[in-house]
Parts: sequence; structure tokens; C-alpha cells
Amino acid sequence: MSTEMHLHYFTPQKDFPFYIQYGHHDENMFLHSHADFSELVFVLGGRATHIVNDEEYSIKKGDVFVINENTSHGYKDPHHFRICNIMFQADYFIRDFGDIKSLPGYHSLFVIEPALTQLNGFQSRLRLSPENFEDFDRLITRIHQEYISHSTGFQSMTSGLFLQMITALARIASDTTPEPSDSVVSLANTVAYMEYHFREDITMADLASMSGMSSRHFRRVFQKIYGTSPLKYLHTLRIRSAARLLRSTDLPVTEIAIRSGYSDGNYFSGKFKQIMGIPPLRYRNSQE
Repeated sequence: MSTEMHLHYFTPQKDFPFYIQYGHHDENMFLHSHADFSELVFVLGGRATHIVNDEEYSIKKGDVFVINENTSHGYKDPHHFRICNIMFQADYFIRDFGDIKSLPGYHSLFVIEPALTQLNGFQSRLRLSPENFEDFDRLITRIHQEYISHSTGFQSMTSGLFLQMITALARIASDTTPEPSDSVVSLANTVAYMEYHFREDITMADLASMSGMSSRHFRRVFQKIYGTSPLKYLHTLRIRSAARLLRSTDLPVTEIAIRSGYSDGNYFSGKFKQIMGIPPLRYRNSQE
């Protein structure tokens, strides 16, 4: 039976959803799931059997993987097994740094593979080279020291170092040579393309072709992993970009609509209301 874990079990800091700890496991680790956080795991030494949704997989030093919410996992048969667990809520850290999502490796490591783990079992993990392992081992030490210090500004420093870690992992995952039939990488490349080119005229047929799937299968897989349709995901990217421009500039709505991928200001206003859940924007032409 799996135990449900909440982030507040580990940290009382409601305004900073992050916790880092080292684990030295000499005995089996009970099955548990995460109710409201993701967990980034580095295997720092030894080996063990990773139990995910009642299936078993071998893991060893240098392995890195992410377990998202509602996935049951634990460890058994540890041999000199040492790990670092980083518990976090992703939206808190990357909400203002959307360019991270333009890296295919971010989607494969932090979104797609964890979702497929929940659905189909623990299929893959990132395996660090010895050189990369040493770099991340040092970075883990810095983040842990900063976090436990609680010095003035530790949240900002911890966040900066953690963003550095996420980006570095995403770059490594992006540079990993995929198998020709690797659907995870194909989908990750497609979503990263959406993140970078959302202002352009993109059709669902284009995206399905890019992913190597039929349009129907692409929509079904995308919905299962991202919890929304590809079209709504694309519109959400555009509207969030527009919201940033509205907050930070005095541009007329027409210009913001164009810069966000919409040629029709009224259609843009309707989408803004639908996605942001607020009254429609007043339409202004570019001469106002």
C-alpha cells in the first residue's frame, strides 16, 4: 500500500515550495506517492531496485529521474545506495522563465517521461557521464548548503542555482542522441517547437507531422500527457505572452495581438477572456 506524501511534511515554508535532502538507504524505502510536488532524484552512489507502480527497475550511480504527482514509487535491495532528493513545484520556478520550455530536454525529462512513468511504468532515465556527474555533485552541494543556511536571500540564491540545474539537465537531455523510433524525443521536440514558435501560423497537421504521429494519435497522446489539447496549449502560450506585454508595455491591443500570433483583435480578445478568465479586453486600433 502506497503512502501519500505532501510537501508540507518536509518544509513549513508555504511561500517557497522547495526542499532538498540527502538519503543514505541501508534498508528498503516504503512505497509512496506525491500529492502536490515533483521529485528530482540523483543517484549519488551504489545501486538499488526502483519500484514504480508495482514494477521493478535497476538504478545506479549517475542516474537522474523525475517522479511527478500521483505516481507510486519506492526502493528495495539497496547496496551502498545514496541519493539526493529535490522536492519542488515546477510552476513556481519556471513561471517567469519560459525559455527553459523551449528546450526539448525539459519536456522529455520533467514532463513526458514522468507522465509515461505514471501511465506505462518507468521507461527511462537520464544517465550522467562521469564528468557531468562531478559537475552536478558540486552543484547539489551548493544548493543544499544555501538552502539549509537560511541566510538572508537564501530563497533567491537557491532558486537561481536550481534553475541553473534544471536548465543544465534539460540541455544534456536535449543533446542525447535518440533512437530513430523514440516517440518521447519526437514529442519533446514538437512541444519545444511550439514554445519557441507559438507566434507563427502553426497548424495541428504541422505539429502531428513533426511528431511522427497521425493527427488523431498526436492529439490523444498530447492530451494524456499535458492535460489539455495541443490547440489550447498553443493559445495559452500566446495569451500568456500577451499578458506579459500588457503588464510591461503601453502598446495598443491590436499590436499586442499581432505580436502574440493573432491577426484579428476581436478574436484575440475573446481568447484572452476564455483562457485568462477575465472580461474581454477593449479593442483599440493601432492609431489610438
